[in-house]
Amino acid sequence: MADAKEGAMRAVSERAHVEWANFGLALLSMAAGCTDVLSFLGLGDVFTSAMTGNTVLLGIAIGQGNMLAASHSATALFGFVLGAALATTVYDFAGARLGTRSGLRLLFVLEILCVGGFAAAWSAGGEPVPESARLGIILLSAIGMGVQGVGARKINSSGISTIVFTSALISIVMSATNSVIRPVAGAPSRGSARIHIGTFAAYVCSAVLVGILAGHYVAWLVWIPMVAVLLALGFLDLAHRMERSAT
Repeated sequence: MADAKEGAMRAVSERAHVEWANFGLALLSMAAGCTDVLSFLGLGDVFTSAMTGNTVLLGIAIGQGNMLAASHSATALFGFVLGAALATTVYDFAGARLGTRSGLRLLFVLEILCVGGFAAAWSAGGEPVPESARLGIILLSAIGMGVQGVGARKINSSGISTIVFTSALISIVMSATNSVIRPVAGAPSRGSARIHIGTFAAYVCSAVLVGILAGHYVAWLVWIPMVAVLLALGFLDLAHRMERSAT
């Protein structure tokens, strides 16, 4: 009887761990959605988290001979790669010495510093953002998003992304199709599909919100990514406590 009760409590803790971690992933997606819309509208047609779209914009700018726009996209691409490389290095070294949880926490502290710097620099520059400050702001934002890309991969092993959603849409469509044509066989993938839907919805909703408000409230909208990552870090810490209580 005691073993059954202990097993039930462990199952509840494990479910709570997963749900809190999913909230964290959704908040990271929200940060990315806000960042992409802000950077596209305010920094010269550039994405700082969606590197597929940013690479297309880079190609268009080069093809049309618009070197100013190309410099924006190239800076974002460089910053994203730099952020991913930096995050991988920090996580490997810190994880080996302090443990994987501490390594992950350091990644999100690093992202908070980057997106906080992005918001502070944008606010200091005023509206519209002067061209002299744009490359630095783009770089900070892209580094933060590169760090987030690595951090999200370390949180989960299911391929849940918080910055690239093409694969998420494929997973959602595959799961929905399987549930219709092969209900039993498709059932195991529904949990993963639900997380994909949640992160995608968070990205879209934040993008819509910022798109609506950007004309009047940019001064405080630029701080949403930092706040979202701070909250995500809190949810992920809570998920970790739940995981420890389940073991």
